[in-house]
Parts: sequence; C-alpha cells; structure tokens
Amino acid sequence: MDTSVELPETLDADQAWGAMRVFGMARGYICPLMTTLTALIPFFNEERTIAELVRQLDLLPKGILSECIFVNDGSTDTSAKLLEAALQGVHFKSQIISKANGGKASAIREGAKSLVTSHVVILDSDLELATADIEKLWSVVQSGESDYVFGYRAFLAHSSFTYRYSRGNQLISNIYGIFFNEVITDIMCGYKLVPSQTLQNLPYKYRHFGLEIEIPMHMWLHHQRPYEVDVAYKARTRAQGKSISVKDAFAVITSMATFRITHRRAKQ
Repeated sequence: MDTSVELPETLDADQAWGAMRVFGMARGYICPLMTTLTALIPFFNEERTIAELVRQLDLLPKGILSECIFVNDGSTDTSAKLLEAALQGVHFKSQIISKANGGKASAIREGAKSLVTSHVVILDSDLELATADIEKLWSVVQSGESDYVFGYRAFLAHSSFTYRYSRGNQLISNIYGIFFNEVITDIMCGYKLVPSQTLQNLPYKYRHFGLEIEIPMHMWLHHQRPYEVDVAYKARTRAQGKSISVKDAFAVITSMATFRITHRRAKQ
C-alpha cells in the first residue's frame, strides 16, 4: 500500500502547523524544508502607536506571520494594557514578554529565546516603517532568493527627519562599506529579516542601536550578504519619541572600527 503523502510546494502558517500535527511533530519543531516567520517587536512607552501597529499586523495576508512576539522593555505608560486589549480577536498568534528596561538589543535578545520559526523579522513599534512591507521582505525568502533580507529607506523630502539625520545614516552606511568592503545601503534601518538562529547565536555585545550593526557584522564573518528591499518610511518627531543622537552615531562608528580590528573572517 502506498503510504506517501503529497504536500503542496508552499504552506501558509496554519497549514504548516496542521501538517506538523499529522506527522506528530511538536510545535517547537522546525522542519528544515519549511519556512515560517515571526515578527519580533520590542516596545517601550509606545501607547501612541501600539494599538495601530496590531491593527496593521492583522491586515497582513494570512499565512505570512506564524507568530508575533512583543517584548515590553519596561514601559511605564499604558502600552502594555493597550497591547493586551488590541490583541483580542486578532487572527495571528502572539505572546507578550515583559522585562526590565535595557534597550532594543536586550529586548531582542530576550525575545529571540522564544523563537520557534525558521525566520524572524525585527519590527520597531513606532510605525516609522510600513508594517505592510513585511510581505515584501518575506517574498524574497519565499522565492528562494535569500535567507537574509534588509530594508532600506529612500530619505525623501516628505519622509526624512532632518537633512543631517538622513545624511548621517548614509555616512554610517558608507563607513561600514569602507571597513568591511561590502555594500549595505541603509545599515541603520530597523527592518532586518534573518534566520532565527542568527539572533539566537548573536553575542549582543553592543547596546541600544548597536544591534543594527552587530547583525550585519556577524553575517560578514560568515560570508553572508543581505538582499535589500526598499521600504516605506515616515520619521516621527522628537516630541513623538525620536531618540537617536550624534552620540549614538559615534558609538556605532566606534563599534564598527573595533570589531573590524579585532575580528578576522575565514577565506572562502
């Protein structure tokens, strides 16, 4: 008797978990041939945007996200309560992790411990980056083009924070290119989609915005380059919580220089 089971070439999230149950696989099991995606979302005092973010995530086509993991990085406003209320009745699986305030890198490190999907996309909760662009990033993985996908921003007149901010971001990307001899158009863009093991194995030596360079620097060590996708961007104001400063830029550049001096990658 023929006991083979024919499966479609691609599965959405619900079909994937259904197939896993048929074959007796635990939810935490990752099939090496199956790609699934989690959105990892750190937040701190984002009561202005958190409910709208959940609404936008719920509008994504079914099957793109297997789960959303929200990491509350010690919020002192009503963000957590608003998030819990907004998650009632959504169509995607979710969990909320709470921790003491430690910055974005520490929040991502904590959230990465709970990843069970093959891939993860980091999504800031401030709505500066278009939530709908997750579909665009994920399509690159689904097509087999790359397992590493970074977003990049155009910094146009209607969407840039300030001239110095936009040119400063471009300067940091150019300095990275000089140090590592690689092109990454917008290294400080928060949209980074990578295999889950990349975040789980990251040493997290750099705090706050240093995460944005630590991911590509460790990819560089393993000869991994990202596929880049343009993403929609609308900067918030200082009054709305924009916090990156010149001090952060110098810290990022110093970290890149130190890493390049102290690390060597094996030749291919």
